[in-house]
Amino acid sequence: MTETSMVELIPVVDLGGRPLSPCSPEKAQQNLEDGLATMERGILRLNYRPLGYRHVHRLVRRRDGLICAWCHQPGSTLEHVLPICWGGRTSLDNCVIACRSCNHSRNNALPSLFVSWTGMRPTHPVVLKILKHEAHALQTAEQSLKNRPLSSCISKEEAQIWVAYHQGDIERIRPNAPNPPFSRYRPQADPFMQVFVP
Repeated sequence: MTETSMVELIPVVDLGGRPLSPCSPEKAQQNLEDGLATMERGILRLNYRPLGYRHVHRLVRRRDGLICAWCHQPGSTLEHVLPICWGGRTSLDNCVIACRSCNHSRNNALPSLFVSWTGMRPTHPVVLKILKHEAHALQTAEQSLKNRPLSSCISKEEAQIWVAYHQGDIERIRPNAPNPPFSRYRPQADPFMQVFVP
């Protein structure tokens, strides 16, 4: 038996009491210290709803297929058009499918900045709507982040942002984006609307 298999794992449940994968005592302690969970009778109870993330990912994938909303190449990751660290939610009106290179190269940059860096011409309706009203979307997102409860978060990242914001430490989770960002974008790519299924 290995040393790690001898460590007793901590049972984990979500807000609704649904069991999740157990975690190590160290991971449980970190969740407790970060304010993301409470411990009740030896069970780690998360203060957010992580299973909701999977549901949104499935809905976005069904809507968009497996095409990156930025570079129009094959993609599979869930991308927040208005990044979570700026108050963006994991919801149908803020999420699109993206390839890994576009998703990671943004590094939490606002969509207008990412478009200006890369020269992309996005055609996805969700991206276009947020680009058109980015200042208003930012203001609305911050107000939502300020007023909504931690239990409204549907991923660990969203919950970490919520906690950091309410502790007045939001700047540490808004890293600078790389310069120049990497992307597979090619100007001659087919527009997204040819494959978009509403």
